[in-house]
Amino acid sequence: MTLLEQQIRGLTEDLSAVVSKLSDEATPKSVHRLRVTIRRIESLVSYANPQLGKKMERSLEKLETLRKRAGKVRDIDVQKKLLDRVGNGSTAKDRKTLSALLDKKRERQAARLQSAIKKLAESKFLSRMERIAEKIAEGPASQNRPLAPLEEARMQLARMAGGFSARQSVKPGRLHEARIQLKKVRYLAELAEKSAEQQAFIDDLKKVQDAAGEWHDWQELTRLAEKRFGDRVNCALLREIRALFAARESAAASAVNRLFTSQTARKPPRSVQHARSFARHA
Repeated sequence: MTLLEQQIRGLTEDLSAVVSKLSDEATPKSVHRLRVTIRRIESLVSYANPQLGKKMERSLEKLETLRKRAGKVRDIDVQKKLLDRVGNGSTAKDRKTLSALLDKKRERQAARLQSAIKKLAESKFLSRMERIAEKIAEGPASQNRPLAPLEEARMQLARMAGGFSARQSVKPGRLHEARIQLKKVRYLAELAEKSAEQQAFIDDLKKVQDAAGEWHDWQELTRLAEKRFGDRVNCALLREIRALFAARESAAASAVNRLFTSQTARKPPRSVQHARSFARHA
């Protein structure tokens, strides 16, 4: 059994298990596990590039929709944790108000997620995912065979860095795009054989990804706070959240800047005629 076959079979088993758990209760841990499992499946399917029928393609579209729905719940779970990190005693009443608002939003989003999971469980979705795993096990056609996962991940990162200029500021839109693309590069690298080289590459990506992810989470919390308290000129909670968000934005921009600058200083990886993009399921 090839490494890719082992990985896709393990991921489809994980998907089935977490879907079963979420049918009973949408805990933060299970929601996070669902989201990560789906991202890894999407990355592996895109890399393997199997020949899929229309029904299997639609199953992947449903998988993407499920991931995005889980993401809405996950965002709220993270925002609640961030809110707990605001230590100013004068903000306690407003924090309680915002926390209650987040609880209501989570209840709605979790109900929608569980409803979507129930519909999928009643369909042939999981059996089709198993069929996709079988297609991947068959292996890609020789003309579609990509680079090895780690090499292709390096090439994707080099391409990102190639469009970066250290003289330009990393604006929010660019930071958001880097956050999404770095996540894809990391999951692609995880498909490679385990090695010290692979782990070092993933660790470097994860540090930057974590900084960009925290910036995004504070951005979402700031938007919510501004919507709720924006009409109050002297809202201490809003001031503190904005300050924390600004600090995370600066840290994330610096992390992305350092990563891309380090990549442009290195010798670019070799290119091959059949190298291809793996971003089909963004």
